[in-house]
Amino acid sequence: MERANHLAYCRAGVRFYDHPTASRAGTPFPATGRPAPAGWHRVENGSWVYLSPEGLRLPGQGWKIHVSATADDAAEVIDTVWEYCLSRSLSFKFLPNSRVHQSTNSKYAPRGSSGKLITLYPVDDAELKDVLEELGPLLAHYTGPYILSDLRWRQGPLYLRYGGFARRECLSANGERTAAVARPDGVLVPDERAPVFQIPEWAPVPAFIAEQIAAGHASADEPAFPYTMEKALHYSNGGGIYLATDNATGRRVVLREARPLAGLDGAGDDAVTRLHREAATLRRLAHLDSVPALLGTFTAWEHHFLVQEYIEGQTLQQFTATANPLNRPGRDARERQEYVDTVLDILDRLERVLDAVHATGTVFGDLSPSNVMLRPDGRVALIDFEIAYRPGTDDAEPSIATPGFVAGHAVGFDRDRYALDSLRLALFLPLTTTLDIDPARAAQLVEAASGLFPLPATLTDRVRDALTPPGITTRTDRAIPDLFAAVADAPGSTPARELERALVTAIRAAATPERTDRLFPGEPAALHDGGHTLAHGAAGVLYALTVTGHETDPGHHEWLWQAAQRDEQPRPGLYDGLHGVAHTLHLLGRPDQALDVLNRAIDLTTEATPSGLHDGLAGIGLNLRHLAQALDMPGLHTQALRTGERLAARLTGVTRTPAVRAGLMRGWSGPALFFLGLYEDTGETRWLDLARQAIHLDLAHCRRVGTALAPSDGTRPLPTLGGGAAGIAVALSAYLGHRPEEELTGTLDALHAALDMDFTVHSGLVAGRAGLAAALAHDGAADHDPALAAALTAHIRDLAWHALSQDGGIAVIGAQNMRLSMDLATGTAGILHALHTVSDGLPVLPLLSRPVRNEREDRT
Repeated sequence: MERANHLAYCRAGVRFYDHPTASRAGTPFPATGRPAPAGWHRVENGSWVYLSPEGLRLPGQGWKIHVSATADDAAEVIDTVWEYCLSRSLSFKFLPNSRVHQSTNSKYAPRGSSGKLITLYPVDDAELKDVLEELGPLLAHYTGPYILSDLRWRQGPLYLRYGGFARRECLSANGERTAAVARPDGVLVPDERAPVFQIPEWAPVPAFIAEQIAAGHASADEPAFPYTMEKALHYSNGGGIYLATDNATGRRVVLREARPLAGLDGAGDDAVTRLHREAATLRRLAHLDSVPALLGTFTAWEHHFLVQEYIEGQTLQQFTATANPLNRPGRDARERQEYVDTVLDILDRLERVLDAVHATGTVFGDLSPSNVMLRPDGRVALIDFEIAYRPGTDDAEPSIATPGFVAGHAVGFDRDRYALDSLRLALFLPLTTTLDIDPARAAQLVEAASGLFPLPATLTDRVRDALTPPGITTRTDRAIPDLFAAVADAPGSTPARELERALVTAIRAAATPERTDRLFPGEPAALHDGGHTLAHGAAGVLYALTVTGHETDPGHHEWLWQAAQRDEQPRPGLYDGLHGVAHTLHLLGRPDQALDVLNRAIDLTTEATPSGLHDGLAGIGLNLRHLAQALDMPGLHTQALRTGERLAARLTGVTRTPAVRAGLMRGWSGPALFFLGLYEDTGETRWLDLARQAIHLDLAHCRRVGTALAPSDGTRPLPTLGGGAAGIAVALSAYLGHRPEEELTGTLDALHAALDMDFTVHSGLVAGRAGLAAALAHDGAADHDPALAAALTAHIRDLAWHALSQDGGIAVIGAQNMRLSMDLATGTAGILHALHTVSDGLPVLPLLSRPVRNEREDRT
């Protein structure tokens, strides 16, 4: 789990994600409040303020200039660049406030874009050279973090990169939509934004830029680097951590890299400051064998490095990923007891290590599974002393930490003690991040963990008390857990209707129709995609409410329509774009608006459109089929057939796909369902053959775990609906309903076995527990297998682990387990939808059909 500047997105109330610009902590730069000068056009979104002369036409791509600056100088640099750009009628954009600026330079900001405060868009090479020669001296006395993706212009804060000016897209090698630039032959290729300067081999390089590149190579002629890199262990915007070999001694070491002025924490300290603080800590703790030995520090390529002992073994995070029985289907009581015994021993050893560190007056500060090493001989060691500090000295309380292992009330040595107690729970039930949003729920989590493992009362009592902050009353009521349990035992009953009303109440109360960026709070993605999508936006919530029989506000219908209209960079997809909006508008009784949005979506569908259900041709084709019938427009069905042919052409010759794209949403199981729909429409068996071929591409990424079959993330099987066994099972079950095959029937059984999991990290429909329950109900697997029926019941019951009271109703915590979500993919609307899949026969996802009964089901 990555550390974060807690949190990546600021709080709205406390419980929902919101834009960093919505934070009171962000001070707007003076330029942000200025109106556009006469003759200029100004646009502001959540991250940038754009200014461009009216009527100016920029090229689609070219060399652009980025300006970097420190927090202290940012406002002044923006003012200087503002005046310069206005004097030259030069288009530019800048970050709006100090919070966003700090976020882009923070430790876990994307490395490829970090450091950029301002972007300038020269229209040609002549203007580019003039700007560099004129603006460079004006800013020469300022400094800023190095922009890794760019070429530095001389020694100032100006940087260069060849890339797109206008937003264009193509497919990456992994089949994902990505920003694009055009080759000289007009073909769109990915606009690579790697954390290293690179130029497309065909891009024009002006002579003055070539000279700068040559000068940079000459200045880099330093003494040979004294270590040979073996592999990167970790990357952040502050630098990397590498396994390396000392060229002089042959000893394996760990190198920790720090970039000046980059990787800022909440206090504004950069990675270099923290690295040298870490070196001082390691010197102070050199007598402890539970701490890596400091072997030295040095500087190379302007970066600072710390050299430390390489400790063999695995992190506690790696250990639990493979050893925790909850990460696999099945319930072996002996295996769970052995895991408890092993973990309790590790925790005892770790507590002794912390006591030794505390005896030196040092707080480790960031105790988490990824920062604890288990040596082959069983000894425990701590790694990553980057934020270690000494209470009672000038050292400040750290401002970064790992979510789920830090609490505002626990400072000094109590910071480590709280984190250790969080570990005592997280190693059995890794949901401690949910305590950040509801600190009173520690007792419920401890009870859940005790139901999964034979935990001693001494541990559960301690954790329950330790993780409940002072002044917070431990929640002991069982109203929400008992309600979910009652629904699990009797779907469609009075308790089910009570739970449904509570979910709908929370959804309706969360609506913000006065905002233009979102109607319902959900995942952070919804803050940047127009707020109207099916996965994370208004379309998905309104869809779920409607198909489950609940009235929706006509004002919300209008909001959805207007949001689609004002989106300046819409996408065509079903879950991420306009097809999802069109589908929902038609469902809401707005066929003319649905058709208008649909036509825009059709125009946006290009060769850059991916293949999958989420954002690609499969979802688009399914919606075209549906609306062709619903609107009685045969031309739309012709479009659907053409879409199917495009998908078929892509499938031809494909023998292997990236593992990251397996599954229903982004893999080939989604296209398989579309092919099956075309078979139902036409009766042509070639579509059945294509569906089979597509499903086998996803099955190729599955591996066996006992009797279960599922894709894997490298350490554990993935049972999810969106990218795991549940979604592949939905597609395979639909295929077998049309063409029974004995071998694939056994494969389907193995996929279903993977859904019999006691624990899932998330609750949502696409990537969590609700999706497993819905998948088991969708294809009737739970109707014929008592074990799967019990699993379905348990999935509904244990949704309570993620449920909270909210605005007189009940809402669920979304992906990342740090904020409530109302959306379809990850949040409360998805739970509502899944409950109706279980009780009322609603398909598992929009536009899908329940599989037809086949001979196997009749025999069963």
